[in-house]
Amino acid sequence: MQQPDSWLGMIAGISGIICVVLVSKGKMINYLFGLIFAYSYFYVAWKANFLGEMNTVLYVYLPSQFIGYFVWKENMQKDGGSDVVKAKKLSAKGWGILLVTLAVSTFVFVQALRAAGGSSAGLDSMTTMITVAAQLLMILRYREQWLLWIALNILSIILWAENPAIYLMYGAYLLNSSYGFYNWTKLQQNAA
Repeated sequence: MQQPDSWLGMIAGISGIICVVLVSKGKMINYLFGLIFAYSYFYVAWKANFLGEMNTVLYVYLPSQFIGYFVWKENMQKDGGSDVVKAKKLSAKGWGILLVTLAVSTFVFVQALRAAGGSSAGLDSMTTMITVAAQLLMILRYREQWLLWIALNILSIILWAENPAIYLMYGAYLLNSSYGFYNWTKLQQNAA
């Protein structure tokens, strides 16, 4: 018989994949699957002692599902007869602020996770800070979120190498992130 956390890992993987596919298409229903993912993934990360991942779910993914829903609801456009989000493009100044903030916050978070006894503090910190930034860009509807998601998915495949369900989930996310950047570039051009 399989352990409950392996079933929850599978639920997290499936709901996470459905969520990101819907995000890549700019569909608001992604937030329902995001909630399912967040609750199940929290437990899996807790069992693995990935403190950064746990905190990301608790303080980023869960609140983002609600905030994002309301922000997107006010910023939809018609695309081929269906509603999709109005995408934006990050400026050069925005990129500069983003990269400096990522570097500083990752350094600070590494120190905090080491002090708390977390596993893989460096990689866990990097994935956590990229997630926070990418999630914020997603809520604010910037297409460049997908470049951060691509980087995150590569790092997460390394972090979760011992858990096949989560590893495969991030592999699927990586493929979807490439499509997401392509599709959101089109959405951004249509919104401009």
